[in-house]
Amino acid sequence: MTVHPSLYDAAPSPRASNAQREFEVELMRERKTITIVRKPVKVLMLFAQVCLDGCRRSFDWLIHHRVLFYPLIISTLVYAYLASFPGPWTPAVVEVRYNFEFLVWWVGLGVLSSIGLGTGMHSGLLFLFPHILKVCRSAEACGGVGFDTRENIWFAMKGEDLFKCDGATVEATWMNVWLAVLPACVLWGGGTAAGEIPPYWISFLAAKAGEENDELLELETEDRSAMNAVKKNIHEWKVWMIGFMKTHGFWGLVAMAAWPNAAFDLCGICCGTFMMPFWHFFGATFIGKALMKAPAQGVVFSTLFSEGPRMAVVHFIAELFPRGWGVREILDAGAAKALNKMSSSAKGSAAKAVTSGISLSDAWGVFITVVVVYFAASCVEQMAQMKQGYMDRDEVAKVHGFRRSNRRSLGTPAKKYQ
Repeated sequence: MTVHPSLYDAAPSPRASNAQREFEVELMRERKTITIVRKPVKVLMLFAQVCLDGCRRSFDWLIHHRVLFYPLIISTLVYAYLASFPGPWTPAVVEVRYNFEFLVWWVGLGVLSSIGLGTGMHSGLLFLFPHILKVCRSAEACGGVGFDTRENIWFAMKGEDLFKCDGATVEATWMNVWLAVLPACVLWGGGTAAGEIPPYWISFLAAKAGEENDELLELETEDRSAMNAVKKNIHEWKVWMIGFMKTHGFWGLVAMAAWPNAAFDLCGICCGTFMMPFWHFFGATFIGKALMKAPAQGVVFSTLFSEGPRMAVVHFIAELFPRGWGVREILDAGAAKALNKMSSSAKGSAAKAVTSGISLSDAWGVFITVVVVYFAASCVEQMAQMKQGYMDRDEVAKVHGFRRSNRRSLGTPAKKYQ
């Protein structure tokens, strides 16, 4: 299993003595061997410590924020009481439960998509985009929208199933189809914003303690002469992005979050190192990801998956070129080929279900299970190595008495974010 480097796997500090550098290198190598395959017991013990620390800090936070703590406890008790005894309030209780499950499902998938410093599960590709396809196909089959899209959560529907047409009384225009997928897109985008909190928070706490951030230090000291052209471009892009964030602050972060930015983890690390206030960071990330990027993705995929809008886009693109080039015919043929391939794939899967007893939904379920297990194992390993990194830093300080300076990477001033 591939072990993704944590924040504490960068090269030792250049200010350290030779003995300290050798000690840090030894600890770093030992840390990379902490995997589920090699040391499962140690991984689980370190992960348990992380969970206990998180629960303790969360409880302490709730205790010190009683404005949220008491209403949460009271609302939970009221809901449990009303759900236990049938009455005229039962339909409202059921509706609350459905909405809560819908919220937890899509926000949770969004968190899984972005958490883990590059190890996130691509839940948009696995869940959100197929959900948009299902809504578009259901709208065409029902001749309208208005059906309950909350049914497609917690694996309640198979891959080839469509929504029930009950309540599909709204005309299936492109705008109405997009509005039907918008709640899932916004919740998923909000989850991706929440998944960016851990790298920000780790960097913020390190900066508050006067420690150098290893990710930024490694980026600054990386030897560009040993890079190929692609790596140099990636390195220059990261450096430019950090400078853009430093210059434009809140709105710079919004701009970085408003498109599928694979290096956005580094943005969170930068904001934590610059000690940007939490609500500035999360607010900008939420605006960019939940209110701009995810709805825009809904626009794109609801257009691609709906026949009428897709044909309109093909016609618009074809009109930009001379008729003799045959652009429209090429695009029409490509779209027809893709749709026929999807239809034949579904028919082939149905035939296999009769002969072998294995349906497309069963195979998809097995695939999703494997992806989730691999992702969970990667997160557990990363959190265990992160915990060991904290312990190793304490050990280095105990043995060598070394403390990192307050200097920030890439010329960041040693002052709080303004």
